[in-house]
Amino acid sequence: MSLNRFFSVFLPKEEKFFPEYKQMSSRIVAAADLFTELVSTTSHDRQIELYTKIKSIETECDNIIIRIFDQLNDTFVSPFDREDMHQLCDDLDDVMDYINASAKRLILYQPKQMPNTAMHMAEIILEGAKAIEVGCGELKTINKKPAIALEQCAKLHDLEHEGDDVYDNFVKELFESEQDTKELIKIKEIMHNMEEATDCANHVGKTLKTIIVKYA
Repeated sequence: MSLNRFFSVFLPKEEKFFPEYKQMSSRIVAAADLFTELVSTTSHDRQIELYTKIKSIETECDNIIIRIFDQLNDTFVSPFDREDMHQLCDDLDDVMDYINASAKRLILYQPKQMPNTAMHMAEIILEGAKAIEVGCGELKTINKKPAIALEQCAKLHDLEHEGDDVYDNFVKELFESEQDTKELIKIKEIMHNMEEATDCANHVGKTLKTIIVKYA
């Protein structure tokens, strides 16, 4: 048993962190939702408008992380191990960063046409973001009823594998069909960032599972 967990048995836990994680996960859902629209629209002006909103959400998430770290410095007994809290922040931040990076590259590269698999990948990212939101919403009671959070961890694992399959099949088809080298490079890099977002979402699930193992 860690020292933090030992003391938490006798001292009240700081609950101010739970709303922060919940808010950050909900903002990631909002960003993922905007990203699905960005992928599907062909209007460059609308794409720029959507990317601006995604970038603004990324800044919000950065500020939430700063608040969590500041609060940790002023907290004697955290709800769970500090290293796990830091890791969860890092994992959530990575998901948000890759959503933003995918959107940014789409705006900068302006591919002639995104493949249908891009929308499939965007939907996987959105489903992962929703699973993260549910999982983070369970943090407050995760030690008493971990089943819901564990279900989301399993879902994130499955979504990552689905994303890997979509990306692998996409790359195979891209090299077989795309004759324009510049377009090939553009689309592949955008899709790679999207696939990385699904990997990072699964990392969130792994961190949540680590917390469950320690505290449930």
